[in-house]
Amino acid sequence: MKTASDLTRRRQKNLLDAIERFRRIFWGPDPADCAAMISGSFFLPFENLKPVLTDETAGLLEEIQAFLKDFNDAESLYRRLEETYIRLFINARGGIQAPLYQSCYEYENAPLMGTAAVQMKKRFEAGGLTLAEKITEPPDHLCIELEFLYFLLDTSGRNPEGSGLKAAGAFAAETMLPWVSVFAGRLQPETASRFYPLASLLLVRILEWFAGLGRGRLRGRR
Repeated sequence: MKTASDLTRRRQKNLLDAIERFRRIFWGPDPADCAAMISGSFFLPFENLKPVLTDETAGLLEEIQAFLKDFNDAESLYRRLEETYIRLFINARGGIQAPLYQSCYEYENAPLMGTAAVQMKKRFEAGGLTLAEKITEPPDHLCIELEFLYFLLDTSGRNPEGSGLKAAGAFAAETMLPWVSVFAGRLQPETASRFYPLASLLLVRILEWFAGLGRGRLRGRR
C-alpha cells in the first residue's frame, strides 16, 4: 500500500492537471478544449494516473473516450456539449435538477448563497485568496471549489511536512465528496448525452481517491 509520501512530483502534476481539466469541463464547453478532447490530449493527465486508479475509475475514463469517438470534429462536439450544458445546468423546463452550487444541496429546495457559500468565502480569505473580478458566481460553485482543491494540493508540494496534502484530502472528503456525490447521482438519468454524467462520476472517484490521500494512503488498481 502506497502512502502520501509516495506522491511523486510527476504524479502530483498529473493530479493538478486533472483538477484543472474538471474545472474546465464544468465551467462549460470551450472550442479549444473540444479540439483537445478530439485529439486525445485533454484527458492525458488521467491516462497518466491510470496505474494508481481503480479499474472502475479507469473504466469511466474509457467510457468518456468512447463517447468522444462519435464526433469527427471539434465543432460538432462543441455544439453537442453546449446544448447539453445549457439544458443540464442553466435553463431546463421544470428547473435544474443538478445545480453546480453546494448550497443547493444543504436541504431540499435550498437556495443559493447558503452556509456552504459563506464557508467557502471564509476559506478563501483564510488562505489569502481572492476570486477574479470577472467571476460572478457564488464561492461554492463546483469549479471554484475545484480551484481551492487545486490550491491546497499545489501548496502541499512546497510543504515538506505534508499538511497541505492532508488538507487537500480532508477538503475533498468532508466538503466536496458528500454533495458532489449527490450532484453526480442526479445527472445519471441523462441518457441523451452521457458526457457530463460520466465526467461527474469520474470526479467522484477522483475525490474518493483524494480522501485516501488525506488519510495517508493512495488506493491503486488491484
